[in-house]
Amino acid sequence: MSRIITQSLEGNIMRAFTLANEFVNVCPEDVWGMKFGGWPVWQQIFHPFAVLDFFLRAPHEHPEPPLFEPGVAELKKEPLDPPAKLLIKEYFEKNQERTRQYIANLDDSALATKHEGLSTRFGRDMTQASALSLIAAHVMYHLGACDAALREQGHPGVF
Repeated sequence: MSRIITQSLEGNIMRAFTLANEFVNVCPEDVWGMKFGGWPVWQQIFHPFAVLDFFLRAPHEHPEPPLFEPGVAELKKEPLDPPAKLLIKEYFEKNQERTRQYIANLDDSALATKHEGLSTRFGRDMTQASALSLIAAHVMYHLGACDAALREQGHPGVF
């Protein structure tokens, strides 16, 4: 069974994860808690990792316990204080490992199969490949906003 395409998609996701981790490492505390693009910077980078469960879980699987109330993960509610970076990094690691495990169970032939859980949540047919592409794109989108916040405050970005 071939994994050439699967590994290529995985590479895109891992690159996005690496940049997000680097962002957390280099983001100064004053930028971490700053509001940028309508939401605190920390919440912008937290969001795509908090919703990985949305992209990965099966239709009848129970959602993973959230780190914060769902409104925080969904960018619907802003908490009062920014969390410690270490807490976010640990959360990232857990969710990154879950994503790696998910991808390890796929080969190229599985990429075209329907992702039942995501299809149910989106209300239209989505493939395994769609889920992987969306994960990479979603992390990079929010990372772009965070990187812009760094640069606007005079710090080098991670790109």
